[in-house]
Amino acid sequence: MKLHLLLLFVITLLFTACSIKPLEPIKFETVNKEISFVNEIKPILDKRCVSCHSCYNSPCQLKLSSFEGLQRGGSKEDIYANRLSAANPTRLFTDAINEKQWREKGFFSVTNDLKDSKESIMMQYLFQKDKNPLNIGEYSPETDEVTCSKDKDELAEFFDDNPHKGMPYGFPALEKKEYNLLMTWLKQGYKDDTPKNIIPKDEQIQISKFEEFFNNKDIKHKVSARYIYEHLFLAHISFDDKSKNFYELVRSKTPSGKDVQIIATKFPYDNIEGEFFYRFRKIESTIVHKTHMVYKLNNKKLSRYKELFINKKWDVKPYLASYNSNITANALEVFEQIPAKSRYEFLLDDVHYIIMNFIRGPVCKGQIALNVIQDHFWVMFLDPKYDVSLQDRFYLHDNIKNLFIPNQYGENPSILKTTSILDNYELAKKYEINKSKIYKQYYPNGLDINSIWKGNKKDTDNKNDSILTVYRHFDSASVLKGALGNIPKTLWVIDYPLLERIYYSLVAGFNVFGNTAHQLMVRTHMDRLRIEGESNFLEYLPKESRKKYFNSWYEGWLASQLSVYVPSSMQSPIKYTTSDYKEEFVKDIFDYLDIKKDSINFIEENYKNSEIKKVYNSKEEIEETFKSLTTPNSSEIIKAFTDSKANLAHIRIKMNNQENLVYSMIINRWHKNVALLFDEESRLDSSKDTVNYIKGFVGSYPNMYVEVKQDDLSEFFNLIKNYQDTPSDNKKILKYVINRANPKFWVSFDWFNSEFKKQDSLNYGLMDLNRYLSKAINN
Repeated sequence: MKLHLLLLFVITLLFTACSIKPLEPIKFETVNKEISFVNEIKPILDKRCVSCHSCYNSPCQLKLSSFEGLQRGGSKEDIYANRLSAANPTRLFTDAINEKQWREKGFFSVTNDLKDSKESIMMQYLFQKDKNPLNIGEYSPETDEVTCSKDKDELAEFFDDNPHKGMPYGFPALEKKEYNLLMTWLKQGYKDDTPKNIIPKDEQIQISKFEEFFNNKDIKHKVSARYIYEHLFLAHISFDDKSKNFYELVRSKTPSGKDVQIIATKFPYDNIEGEFFYRFRKIESTIVHKTHMVYKLNNKKLSRYKELFINKKWDVKPYLASYNSNITANALEVFEQIPAKSRYEFLLDDVHYIIMNFIRGPVCKGQIALNVIQDHFWVMFLDPKYDVSLQDRFYLHDNIKNLFIPNQYGENPSILKTTSILDNYELAKKYEINKSKIYKQYYPNGLDINSIWKGNKKDTDNKNDSILTVYRHFDSASVLKGALGNIPKTLWVIDYPLLERIYYSLVAGFNVFGNTAHQLMVRTHMDRLRIEGESNFLEYLPKESRKKYFNSWYEGWLASQLSVYVPSSMQSPIKYTTSDYKEEFVKDIFDYLDIKKDSINFIEENYKNSEIKKVYNSKEEIEETFKSLTTPNSSEIIKAFTDSKANLAHIRIKMNNQENLVYSMIINRWHKNVALLFDEESRLDSSKDTVNYIKGFVGSYPNMYVEVKQDDLSEFFNLIKNYQDTPSDNKKILKYVINRANPKFWVSFDWFNSEFKKQDSLNYGLMDLNRYLSKAINN
């Protein structure tokens, strides 16, 4: 019997293998000339490929934003997989420097000819799309079972099952001219002619100034340089706003004047044996928005560094900061010798950049802390003059155990270490109790509104940052200057100890290649940090109201048990005249900070909805209707979006005078609480979801593009307001939403990217399409 089963299995296996259709020889029209990668091929890759292939979330880790990424090829390793042990990092330009080293790390070529073939994997994927251009079904590059085929057999099997999954994946095929150019270049041997390390003279001068500062051998300089580097290691540094050149600050084996030889470490605070040098390395890859966090360096900034760190007297004689791995993840302990006021002011100088680091996250997809924040909230900061951690030299030192962060366990903690989160709750209680006692000594009557930081009013590069708005887009997020949207459910006030710990927990100390326990601890620790920020805000409200507000943010028995809130016993000195304390505080803060309310989304108490007009003649009329659509209505449009895992759309309104207006439509989901890691869907309440319409571009991952002509605005607005999930309304939607199967999709994509670049060239980067609305609809 066993023999019969074995024979049956072998016959079935052979039959299945034989039934797979072999790869068809590719076809294209050869372009009879030598093709330039930089002038002809890279523009095609940038326009049609980089939007999905540019970061860790690239399918098969295939990065097409540089020739080096194309040459490296693909991998079957899933960076985001759950794992017991940390994985070896595979950062392009860092963990290997040539093709041979990448092959040793398990990457396979997509450009070399396959065995017994004169065609490469990339050529086959492009040919398959050219042969089968229709998009059929649903496409979600980040969640689909993409085989990452590395040989002929795997490729043939994949295309046998998925004939409509060539490249570009789930979008219209390349134009014939683009297709033939790319295929010819690959056939010619994919030669690279990219000029390397071309740096303008003015930028070379600035680089020399800063490298001299960072590599000064004076101990005070060494400690300060290390502190600054650990906060800038993810920055895209600009020395000239108009040059379009960006640089990264790295640690190199070589000094200034020689080619950079980066020293690969897993964390920016890892010890390096022997001498190293801080160097600036030019970023050669195409800039993509999801990783583009701009930080400006100029003569003014260099003077500021000297003012904060070098010219200021330290309380203790400077000494080389420890690289003990047990403490390096906690900057509050490692850099204790640097005056806390200098550290906090350094962070506040570019606080939008600092917050952006942990809101966007360094991992490109599903930052572990994102389902631990609300979909929409505002962030304010404690003024340095009122922050006791800066005034009391013993405050941080005496609380250092209570300010422990789990990243100090490293990238590979045991599962048992995750139980330490219970200890973390106890540390949170101790810290809040100690903090309340000390603040009561300094401010026996509590903190009033004057203790909120007013921002960098005189800094033209960083003004309007006294209050920041965070929007969460499922598993990505945005941070914007100003108070956008209506009054959110929760607000944060961040002081120095909290700002530093969030940064080191979510950015400097977070490793996307770390094991599951490492990532779980970071997520659970963020619960504590979020509550700390919310608790700081609640101190400005009447004492008797705080617990009620807090409980309304954490509905459910389990959430209430896991959410450690320790309000102080101090009464707020702010005199309230109504019982809507949060709303009254917000209105006072607008006056105090001298900032404007969101003209579209902020709803005044006596606001009355305007009717949708039959004809729209001005931008003001359009925005007034947007305002009316932000208020609760009976439309099912919100649920239709969120059911499709979508909450971000970029809208283009084509005015009759040839002007174009751009808005971002953002859906904010209402969470009963964000205290739990699992089963998020059960804690959503779609009846309380809201919509915001923001001028310009928000987010890196648009879920859909929308184009509306001025004369169609009445129909479009009525559709948003009264949408029902019917064939008729769904057909109307396709008149405006650019579906991924729309033959004109790339025209729309190119326009939105071009417009974004025109509006903000410094912060511009290519949009990512990995999360575009998945369903392909062919009319």
